[in-house]
Amino acid sequence: MDTSRVESGSAIFQPRARLLKLIGAELISDEIVALAELVKNAHDADASMVTITFNSANGPDGEIVIHDDGNGMDRDTLLRHWMEPAGTTKAGPDGRFTKSGRRVLGEKGVGRFAADKLARKLELISCKAGHDKEIHAAFDWDEFDSDSRMLSDIECRWEVRRAEHFGHGTLLRLTRLRTSWNERMFKRVSTRLSRLPSPFETGNGFRIQINCNEYPQYSGELRSDFLKVSPHHIDAEFDGAESVDVNLNGAHSVRHLWNGTGDLRCGPVRIRLFAFDLESNAIAKIGPPGDVRAWLREWSGVSIYRDAFRVWPYGEPHDDWLRLDQRRVNNPVVRLSNNQLLGFVEISSERNPDLRDQTNREGLINNRAFQDLRRLVYFLLQILEAERQSIRHPRSSLQSPAVTKSSATDTLGEIVARAPRQLRGELNRVARNLKQEAIRREERYDRLIEGYSDLAALGQAAVKLSALVAPLQRVIVQQHEELEKAIPSSIKHSAGRKLQELQGSLTALFDRLAMLTPMEHVGSGRGRLIDIPTELEMFKSMIDPLLQTSGTRISIDAPSNSVLRVEMRPETLHRVLFILTANSLDWLHDKGVPQIRLSVRATGDSCEIVFSDNGPGIPPQIADKVFEPLFSTREGGKGMGLTIAKDLVLRHHGRIEVLTDGRRRGTHIRLVMPRKRSTVSAR
Repeated sequence: MDTSRVESGSAIFQPRARLLKLIGAELISDEIVALAELVKNAHDADASMVTITFNSANGPDGEIVIHDDGNGMDRDTLLRHWMEPAGTTKAGPDGRFTKSGRRVLGEKGVGRFAADKLARKLELISCKAGHDKEIHAAFDWDEFDSDSRMLSDIECRWEVRRAEHFGHGTLLRLTRLRTSWNERMFKRVSTRLSRLPSPFETGNGFRIQINCNEYPQYSGELRSDFLKVSPHHIDAEFDGAESVDVNLNGAHSVRHLWNGTGDLRCGPVRIRLFAFDLESNAIAKIGPPGDVRAWLREWSGVSIYRDAFRVWPYGEPHDDWLRLDQRRVNNPVVRLSNNQLLGFVEISSERNPDLRDQTNREGLINNRAFQDLRRLVYFLLQILEAERQSIRHPRSSLQSPAVTKSSATDTLGEIVARAPRQLRGELNRVARNLKQEAIRREERYDRLIEGYSDLAALGQAAVKLSALVAPLQRVIVQQHEELEKAIPSSIKHSAGRKLQELQGSLTALFDRLAMLTPMEHVGSGRGRLIDIPTELEMFKSMIDPLLQTSGTRISIDAPSNSVLRVEMRPETLHRVLFILTANSLDWLHDKGVPQIRLSVRATGDSCEIVFSDNGPGIPPQIADKVFEPLFSTREGGKGMGLTIAKDLVLRHHGRIEVLTDGRRRGTHIRLVMPRKRSTVSAR
């Protein structure tokens, strides 16, 4: 047998030095994620404190020093564990827990290469507790950026020396920084790292401190004092099977049975949601409005915490993983948006094994368990939103279907929970069908309410216009009769004169009907970009015939040669302004010249319209009530105009309020709408 051509053998992988570049600088998305990975390493070393110090980090000679008071390393730990990529230095049962019993966060053993993302050079100094010697090592990451050299060709220098720098723990000094740190980056890292530990977990004794000589103001912790006064909050625990214990606004807990489609595979979860109303009067009840709004901008969003540490990027300003803003489009009055919700979803590696990290440590794998987690949050959001609506819009005899559905679900859950186990399957199926029917009815109800808002706005305009058109119709009829009688006797003079009068009356009639024409077309969708100063001028031309009958003057104060865009249908803006005008005409005094003024200006990311008149004004004690349904101080008033105006504004993510600072005479109502720019600068 000829075996001369048979070739076989074994081979080993021979990684290039660039492999570490792929693990570190290219796998980790940004500097903030890299710092978070190094902080997790300090946590896994049983440190009680990790301090991150930035020294002139916005210049070419800057450095970042990360120091923890953890277990520290000796020579064997450095050479046999730290220098073995994808290995782990974690001790304890199965390597999943530290010596003090903390759940290990960095199980993949590659977080140490996050240093490469931050700087070209790393100096490591570490000392174990009770030792008088420390280990010192130096790494030049640029040496690994080579296509020709193998990983085994790169030698990193180390030495054991007398401990002189500090007690036990580890110090990482990063020099030749790859990025010049500006104020925006310091703000991001301060916010991100202060949100890294769960604000509700204070028993593990782990703290993070940031020192920065350029921007010392960027440090601090999540302010839980604002959470304590949140007007709407829910605290829920899912047992991983079928029961959800729900506590609303601090009341007694109610057990709900999960009756959604199919079971939930996410495992046991604790969820806390805090909702905030964004109207000025509601914000003022929480704290100084400026502070509260700034705090909400930084902290709003629903974060996920595993083993008391945050999973990035959930809860970041750019990350709406629950699609709350998209969900709110279909029902803006009831649904909560991402910027008014602060949430904490707490999971663990042991109890939620199917909720696993993506390879790059940024987010969870989008599998069935993660989708079920999202469904569970939606389930609790519906309960919270129903409770919020019942508080904001209480009803005496006619109750909202959302509130009815929530109370019915509570009752069904209690019935199923108390039933014998052999009957729960069938009862759960019945409860699930009832819930789905309730949801369908609620959605139909919400669509009807939105439709009624449009129709009611049109009705408000029609009532006022019809009162003006009716007398003209009678005049036309009378003039027509006179014309018929006049033709036989003086065909030339009388007919010509009467025809001219008829033409003038018809012109006035058509002018006033023209105000209604753009309001007839009830649009669908969220609207389009409109220029506010242009639309105010158009509204003025439409409303002038109505104002002439009462001698009312209208003026517009808008910045010259400016474009202030908002997302809204023009007829919707006209409806709101017409309601305000109609209210003013009911209250303007006969003495003097009645005046209406529309002023517009840009304030940051908002466009502000102030509607003013020189009437008697709105007393401060009822300023908040004028937008409530059926509230009116005028005899025979319906009390729905301003309610409808507020609803239309809220549906476009704006707000409307009465200005009552005592410095102004007359009525002054401010509309604030999100401004749409041609370009949006990155945060």
